[in-house]
Amino acid sequence: MKKIIFSIFFLLLLSLTSLGRDTDEKLIAIKINTDKKVLNPVLKPGDFVQLHVAGISESGKMIKLNPARISYTVKNKLASGNEPILILKGDKAFAGEGGMATVTATIINHGKTYIAKVDITVRPYYRDYHQTLVMKLMMGMEGEPVARLAKEPLFQKKHDVLCTFEEALEVIRKVDNLTMGIPKIIYLVGWQKGGHDHLYPAWNEVNPKLKRKNDSTALESLKWLIREGKKYNTTVSLHINMADAYKSSPLWDEYDKKDILARDEKGNILSSGIQIKGDSMYNVSYTREWEEGLAQKRIDGLIAMVPELKEGHTIHIDVFVAKTEHQPTLSPWHAKPENGGIDIYKEVETQRKIFKYWRERGFDVTGEGLFWAHPPGEGFYGLQPMAWWYPADTSFQMEVPEYLSARGRTDRKGDGDFRFGSSMHGEEIFVQDKDKLLGFLEQFCRTTLPWYYLSRFDRLSLANDTLNYSNGLKAFKRGEDNIIKQGQFILRYNNDLLVPALWKEKALIAYSEYGYTNKSWKLPQNWSGVESVDLYRITANGPQLLQKGKQSKSGQLQLSLKKGMAVYIVPSDKSL
Repeated sequence: MKKIIFSIFFLLLLSLTSLGRDTDEKLIAIKINTDKKVLNPVLKPGDFVQLHVAGISESGKMIKLNPARISYTVKNKLASGNEPILILKGDKAFAGEGGMATVTATIINHGKTYIAKVDITVRPYYRDYHQTLVMKLMMGMEGEPVARLAKEPLFQKKHDVLCTFEEALEVIRKVDNLTMGIPKIIYLVGWQKGGHDHLYPAWNEVNPKLKRKNDSTALESLKWLIREGKKYNTTVSLHINMADAYKSSPLWDEYDKKDILARDEKGNILSSGIQIKGDSMYNVSYTREWEEGLAQKRIDGLIAMVPELKEGHTIHIDVFVAKTEHQPTLSPWHAKPENGGIDIYKEVETQRKIFKYWRERGFDVTGEGLFWAHPPGEGFYGLQPMAWWYPADTSFQMEVPEYLSARGRTDRKGDGDFRFGSSMHGEEIFVQDKDKLLGFLEQFCRTTLPWYYLSRFDRLSLANDTLNYSNGLKAFKRGEDNIIKQGQFILRYNNDLLVPALWKEKALIAYSEYGYTNKSWKLPQNWSGVESVDLYRITANGPQLLQKGKQSKSGQLQLSLKKGMAVYIVPSDKSL
């Protein structure tokens, strides 16, 4: 009997303590702790987030709570479609679809309800696009442009072949030197017969004008370039298009016969514009193509033709839109109920199937933009890991983590908002001069270098022009000056930069737009024991030694840089 009474007393005491009823430890709030906040079911299938809820007392101490009294709910926050992002099983959260979801924990104590929330992201991607420099390389485009495009830089020179596969490797080599081996993806534009935007929807023939002399086919040369690119920290992949169609395509008759081409309300085949004289653009209906099994067929055919692409796990789909500029959907004729009811929402449903089909075959799909020519709010969260043109809206950038949706550029004329960072495209520089690469190093240092660093940290708050990141990192304006700093370490003061090259074991890159003499820089905290460094000038042909054993005193390093100069810095005891 005494044992029973003691057991009951012990359970009551445990219950009171667990709910924070001790006078010294009054419960005032609860908090959800997790072992992780990001799941990747592609790389770690079956992984889950372990949830733990703790109480907080008036004194700030943590109070143990009774798990049996805690209830959990989950709600999608950033999603494409209505499928759940997370699946709760007790105090564990498993991945559903890609995106972000909010988990809410609730407990009732003394008639008062306590609530805590945490956001968990599911990113089912093969690659880390927020830690990769993504670019395009234009190979060529046959034909003469229409008047509105005739003044574009692309057409100011011979444009049927701008870069052969052999020349492309030289571009890749130089870029790798200029970026000191940062992970890179380069999508080849105009790799197919006829060059850029020719022969769609066909992808089955590589442009013979691009092949190397010693190779029997252009396909063999393409495969060679993909293999060789890996030696320079570069994944070579392809820029393709799933929306456009041309009468010159070998697939035109089949797509016309099977009613896949977009039509206007009267049923006439609908032209969406023209870029090259005599070769109007038309569109396909994603849904009709999918229903006929032809989208799957051309995806599988491309992978079978170039199996080397599978190692890179990435492909870029250009103009992957659900409507054209002047139409409410791709094919107004098919949007009519009697013709299938394939409206913009139905086309987006099919686009989601296409994203997932590529993923099942080992590929992430990057795209040209977000929100453009889609239903309102459709950003393909958890499906499209990177956008070539990225929204500049600050509220969007605060809400969406870079590792869920990464950027190329946000600004067509400038460097974008330095507080968030921006990457670079490279494409326009390659078109202008693929040999000298004028301006590449400067743009890389101003944009991609700080963006790569900032993207490692969580964006916490934006107030009074100051963007606060995790780990004490902040980007802010002080008068006319743009500053990024972490504690006492200044990474950026306008366009003078000293940024850790985090893709290396221990290295820094310094850059100055206008140059300076004997400027003193505070070194990062983890460089506190470094007494001397070696300096190398960054060039397209590799690093050039400037000085060995330069002393750093009291965590400070004094540098002198010429205008537009970039220097690679490593501790003297580290090999290059």
